[in-house]
Amino acid sequence: MSSFRVVTDSTADLPEAWQSEFGIEVVPLNVIFGNETFKDRVELSEAEFFERLAKATQLPTTSAPAPGEFARVYERLSKECEAVISIHIGSSLSGTADAARNGAQAVAGFPVHVVDSRCVTMPLAFLCRTAAQSATLEEALARVEERIPRQRILALLDTLRYLEMGGRIKRATAVIGSMLDLKPILGVANGEIKSLDRVRTRGKAIPRMVELLTQDLPVEHLAVVHAKAPDEAERLRGQLAADPALKGVEIEVGQIGTVLATHTGPKALGLVYIKAGG
Repeated sequence: MSSFRVVTDSTADLPEAWQSEFGIEVVPLNVIFGNETFKDRVELSEAEFFERLAKATQLPTTSAPAPGEFARVYERLSKECEAVISIHIGSSLSGTADAARNGAQAVAGFPVHVVDSRCVTMPLAFLCRTAAQSATLEEALARVEERIPRQRILALLDTLRYLEMGGRIKRATAVIGSMLDLKPILGVANGEIKSLDRVRTRGKAIPRMVELLTQDLPVEHLAVVHAKAPDEAERLRGQLAADPALKGVEIEVGQIGTVLATHTGPKALGLVYIKAGG
């Protein structure tokens, strides 16, 4: 019996290779179109999601897994390991971590350590891999907690439409932004989403996002994530890989899942990373 296992949720955008190599369990969130509910990445593929989203007049909603879903996973793992570290999307962004805690209470006598990552997408995947590569549960918890404040996201949205549909910004702002073709660059750090810049065109916005990254070097882990923009993401990865300042840094490419894409819309592009420790 292994000493501990790692659990996360579908917003981690965990690469399938990591999931199988490290035995990481992924509990899916839900995406709701009208009366239909789908499990993220399980019952609704990214292609099907974007096809539905393009036709939607009302933004789909998202919801955390039920505590019972976590309880079932923890119960099964209690027969395979001695403890679990369960790392989830930031509590300021979703109720998933609370659902995990409630689910853990249903499995009496089995230690489940729920971690609020205060972030989303592939920084969570990096935390999960870090935990899984640790020798002991205590080491895993320490290494994860130490990295949480160093997580960062730089996100470029192609349109303000989905933020406006979701009530995140006023309609007038979205209309003006669309007329001027403004591309917002958002930042996520310590669970807070901030507007960092608005650039006139996408062609100028991508270099600006890279500039913001280079101002924040060095990094320990780095990934390019995208919503329905794989070619652009690969080009950006190649550009970053050629940068001497990033020599030796592994650069992953990942596609964000349907829950996060609900709020970003298609063609979103992001640089996500964990800053190097001091």
